[in-house]
Order: sequence, then structure tokens, then C-alpha cells
Amino acid sequence: MNLQAAREFLILIADNNYTKEQKDAFTAWLVHAPEGEYLEILDEWEKITERNANQVTIDPELVLQIETGLNKIDQSMVPVQAINVPFQSKRKFLFNWTVRQVVGFAAACLMVCSAALLYYNQHHQATRPISAVHAADALPGGNKAVLTLADGSKINLNDISKGVVFNQSGIKIVKGKDGQLIYTATAQSASASETSFNTIETPNGGQYQVELPDGSRVWLNAASSLRYPTVFRGAERKVELTGEGYFEIAKDKTKPFKVITAQQSVEVLGTHFNINSYTDEDHTKTTLLEGSLRVLPSNGNTAFILDPGQQAQVNANTALVKEVDVNDAAGWKDGYFVFNTESIPSVMRKIARWYDIEVVYEGDIKDKELAGSVSRFTRVSEVLRSLELTGLVHFKVEQRKITVIAN
Repeated sequence: MNLQAAREFLILIADNNYTKEQKDAFTAWLVHAPEGEYLEILDEWEKITERNANQVTIDPELVLQIETGLNKIDQSMVPVQAINVPFQSKRKFLFNWTVRQVVGFAAACLMVCSAALLYYNQHHQATRPISAVHAADALPGGNKAVLTLADGSKINLNDISKGVVFNQSGIKIVKGKDGQLIYTATAQSASASETSFNTIETPNGGQYQVELPDGSRVWLNAASSLRYPTVFRGAERKVELTGEGYFEIAKDKTKPFKVITAQQSVEVLGTHFNINSYTDEDHTKTTLLEGSLRVLPSNGNTAFILDPGQQAQVNANTALVKEVDVNDAAGWKDGYFVFNTESIPSVMRKIARWYDIEVVYEGDIKDKELAGSVSRFTRVSEVLRSLELTGLVHFKVEQRKITVIAN
């Protein structure tokens, strides 16, 4: 397919009159199209929608089809997925939108278009102005944390090279090469009468991984902390979490593993799960990926058992269990922001923590929701560009302050 054929295909999209072969050819062309030709396609789409601005019918199933096709494309070619507008059913919808909104929606539906643009934005300097970039362009977060030892002394893990961080009283702490802290304990430490506690804390824009003395591993997200004993003694293994952590627990049938947060406690034997317990969120969310776990809400509600693919949502008054896509909860650990029909304030809280920025709002955005995924390891401008492609919002950036403006 060439540029002229791509222009002709846009007309077929507007009429919902195209074949699978035509769609596949269009998809393949977009991935490799020069940025200039891609922008011409967006301009051409705007002209088409101007001629049909009052009524544009788009089948939501097209979105699913294109997303499926996108997943088959080499991820090295398309490292970032754009955000797509969520749908509540598979029947056709009739949209009575302005041209600006239709163009934004079209860009969201054509996820391949969005992914192609993001690909070129990552690898070539864009020349046209983007409203999301007016001043500073915040870099993504990284492996940053402070370790507080039992005696209260603090170690900034950013300031030390890999190797032994602490080696005393049978406790050895080693900093690994990739933002990892590894604990080992000798028989001497296990026989000691007193239990010592350490705390690792990540700032906004930080993350870190800890391998505990029992071999369990914990990934901490930004603005989070984990308090834990340097040796697990007694009948249980207990840690305390604030913020968000992903856990892979070493199996030990004789010692249950407990995670305590402000609104609940979680008990497991050996499993993989994620806990989001930020104080600025409405609920503490516990998502089970593998194994089983028991959630005991602090609000007096009855304890319940989760199966893989379930999420417990607990706050001061309520507790419920939902079936979820576990990738939504654990995507951050693998380097992605993942949104599933999520409110814009919720999306922006994640972005603010990771990029260590301030977010304010203009206009009514409370009913606007987003779904999709974006790499966490790109500049904030790239994330904001992908959000703008939905046509729901645009942004103004002033130093480390982002204003979210409803369209």
C-alpha cells in the first residue's frame, strides 16, 4: 500500500466498508510509514470527518480487531501502545461529536496509527508543536531508594555502587546490579534473641526490588515503603507495606507470610500477588496472580480467600472481590502503565508518582475514562501525547507542573 491507497482506505473506514485484507495492508503500511505521510493521513481523516461531522458511525469491534492485529506486530517495532477509548458493549454506537473529538476518537480506534506515531516520536525529533510539551520534559523514574537499618542509620542506595552494603551480626545485605537488595542470614543471626527490622523506602520517581532472607522477592513501586525483619523468626513471616508492592513469596508451609497495610492484612503460604495501598486511592487493591491468599479487612468485614484472577478492594467501610485482568495490576513491574476503563485522575496519580510531578485540573473530567497501556520508561511528553490522542484531554506543562484540561 502507498500513501494514495491509504487515503482511499480512510474513506472505507468512515463508511465501515472494507475487507480484512485491506485492513491488514493498511496496518502494515502504517507501522513503516514516514512520519510526514502519517501526519498527512491524520489531516486527510480530519477532512473526511468535517464532511460528516454530525453523524459518524464506528463499530467498536473494529477497535478489538485492530488491537489484536497490533499484538502480532514485532514489539521492537512498536514499543509503546496508545490509549484507546473504552467500550461497554459490542453493538454499533452513533457519535455526535465535534470534528476535534472525532479525530481524537479515530486516532484512538486506529491504535496502529497511534503506535506508529509514538514509534517515530521516540526515534525522531518531532517538528510540529505538541501542547503537552512547553517547558521541562520530565524523565521517567528509576531505581532509587533509601534503606533504614535497625539502629536508625540511613543508606541512600543511589549513592553506593553494587556490592556489600552491610555485613554484621550474621546479616549480609548486598546491592545487586539492577536495583536489587539481597539479604542473607547465617545460623548466628537466626539464633539471636532480638529481632531487628529494616525499612526500604522509594521516593516519587523511584522503584526497587528486595530479596528477603527467606528468598521471597518484593518489587516496590514509587512512593512506597516496606518494613521487614532481617531474619524471620517464630511461627510467621510478617512485613508492613505502604504504597504499592508486587510479591513473589517463597513457599514455607510451616510459616505463613503476612503483609500488613493500613486497611487489611494478607496471609499466604507461597504465591504471586500485587497490593496497591496508596493513601490517596479510594481502596486498597490486592490482586492474585498465582496460588491463593487470605484477605482480612481491618474494617471488621469477614475474611475471604482469593483465587488467581481475582482482586480484593477494601476501604474503611466496604470489602468486595472482583474478577480482573491481572496484567492491569502488575503491568507496572514489567515497565508499563496499564489503564482499564480508569478515571483520568487515577491515571494522572500514577503518572505523578512516577515522574515526580504536580498535577492540577481545568474543566470537568470526572466522567472521562481511559483504557490502554504506555511504557513507563519514556519521557513524560510521550505519555501525555498518547493520552492526547484520545481527544478527551490536553495538557499544559510548566516546569514540573502539569495542567490537565478537558476537551
